[in-house]
Amino acid sequence: MEAFRFLSWIIHEYWEELNKQLPSDQSKLSFRTFTIANEVAARVGRRWGLTIQVNFPAGMAAGSVPIGHENLSLLVETGRRKFQGVSEDEVKKHLESLDERARFESPGHGYDGYRAILSGGKGRIDCLPGGIHLWCVITPSVLEFLDWLFEGAYGIRHR
Repeated sequence: MEAFRFLSWIIHEYWEELNKQLPSDQSKLSFRTFTIANEVAARVGRRWGLTIQVNFPAGMAAGSVPIGHENLSLLVETGRRKFQGVSEDEVKKHLESLDERARFESPGHGYDGYRAILSGGKGRIDCLPGGIHLWCVITPSVLEFLDWLFEGAYGIRHR
């Protein structure tokens, strides 16, 4: 499968397992759906040495995007304050390639990284040295960014 050529294979693996576990009708978000989504995320994350969290923001309703295809956190090393293997400027340059009109904010608290507010209300990406929070739909361009970030900043390589 071509998608697994890249390091974002972790997310593709999560999506495949999630599709096997969830009922075909995902039109209603329920406690059961939330539980299954996070159990699958925990299992896939353990296999690759990171934590995957599925976030369900308050007021979130089922929409056109399948569960797990937005609002994900991939945590590699919580508490890490500085990027390793890449500079903070390189991270910003790659984030800019996702959306040249994005607005950038510092995450604060002495951490490298950025909060990229995507243009047109498309969400945001919080990119930190210890993990990334995707408060947006995960598109092919976001997956390409993850490929670069996982290898360059987090040192995660396909086995």
